Amino acid sequence: MALAAATITGGVILADDDKIRAELVRMADDFVNFRMMQGFQHDMPLAEAYRWQDEMVKIMEPAMGVVVGYKTGGHDPGPGFPTFPPEGIRAYILSGMLRDGGTAITVDESVVGFLEADFAFRVGDSSINSAETDLEILAGLDAIVPFAEVPDPYYDPDTRTINGTIVANMSTRMSFTGEPVLIAATDEWLERINTFEFAVLDEHDTVIESGTMEGWYEPITVVRWLRDQLKESGKELLPGQLLSLGNVGIIRQIHEGSPRGPAYQSNQFRLEYYGLKDDGPATVAININR
Repeated sequence: MALAAATITGGVILADDDKIRAELVRMADDFVNFRMMQGFQHDMPLAEAYRWQDEMVKIMEPAMGVVVGYKTGGHDPGPGFPTFPPEGIRAYILSGMLRDGGTAITVDESVVGFLEADFAFRVGDSSINSAETDLEILAGLDAIVPFAEVPDPYYDPDTRTINGTIVANMSTRMSFTGEPVLIAATDEWLERINTFEFAVLDEHDTVIESGTMEGWYEPITVVRWLRDQLKESGKELLPGQLLSLGNVGIIRQIHEGSPRGPAYQSNQFRLEYYGLKDDGPATVAININR
């Protein structure tokens, strides 16, 4: 991309702000209207890319709602994503992305979307912003929220970059929430959170795939990373915000012909967590009208 009217920051050439902002308007319009986005091709420090992510979210808010939380990814031991920074990635959750668990979607509500089993907390107290120990961080959270989503990273595949993934807000299209499970700041709850088991089932109660949080990632460690990353960007967590911590390793395609694998054929993608409630699993479901 030819960079006209450029400035130099820290030895890196940056395009004129007005040109970049116009590019973001096009990217946001393409995403909202299910058209392929052209990737963000500007070479800049990650901090600058996150500044443009802020601008992208302001552009998207009229169509996709206000900020209600944050999401992160890249903290699990699975294969890394080449378009994520090595230390992990952060993005916003907007109110228009949220749907109640059990809400039905259709295949054409995304272009290259996939079903992703996730895990989330709800912020309960602003003390989380200065918390030091794991228990202090846990005290700043008041609930676990069953969480699944449909990312829709519809880019020109030859133009996708790390900065582009940041600026495009990780291309989240829809997020689904179940009934919150209230938690307490105790060692017993830390153990539960680090070791609970989970599974995805279809509408016939057939287990599609299962796993355990133990050895995958430690949720409070990811919350700490997210909190610290936000601090570096001049932001603080607020009570009521949702924190989606990334996938738990169960992803299924919605569309035929995806390079990620065959399309999911069932009519429900139901995520259940075991060991967090005494009276049965915590759950969230995405139903698919075909």
